[in-house]
Amino acid sequence: MAKEFQLTWLLEPLEDDPSFATKRMFGGLAVYFNDLMVLLLAESEGDREWKGQRFDFDIWNGLLCPTDRVHHDSLCAEFPSLVAHPILGKWVFLPLSDSNFEALAQRIVFQICKKDHRFGIVPGKGKNKHKKKATRSSEKKNKKRCQKKGQKTDSKRVKKVSKSKNNLKKVTKKRI
Repeated sequence: MAKEFQLTWLLEPLEDDPSFATKRMFGGLAVYFNDLMVLLLAESEGDREWKGQRFDFDIWNGLLCPTDRVHHDSLCAEFPSLVAHPILGKWVFLPLSDSNFEALAQRIVFQICKKDHRFGIVPGKGKNKHKKKATRSSEKKNKKRCQKKGQKTDSKRVKKVSKSKNNLKKVTKKRI
């Protein structure tokens, strides 16, 4: 039986938008809005340590906000209880144990509804970077092999759009 999340009431202002979607991730519930991953609801108590460092809050119990590091200062100024997440340092985190959790979480969701550019990341962006490096590397190897054999290589590529299991579009390149 799938875990039910108690914090889903926070998502009500986003639910009517056609771009709204959720997906299980890291033991939590990832929230997508306006083609971005904007939140991760995490409800796992008791884990307060990471790489020998102890924290005064449960590191997987609260609201994670995917963002770029350049936005940390402005977000933490506006929402003083936000901290950089100990494991996902690029994201900011509002611990569920914070005394103002409900009010701050609602304000964060309100900012997301207003499409605040500081909240959200493009899903899968980091994965594509690694694939491109591997593709370039294998292209170089293939080119060297062909040159040794006196053959020519065709470096033309065609973009192919396909849908994955989670219905997010992925762009792949196929050699022709």
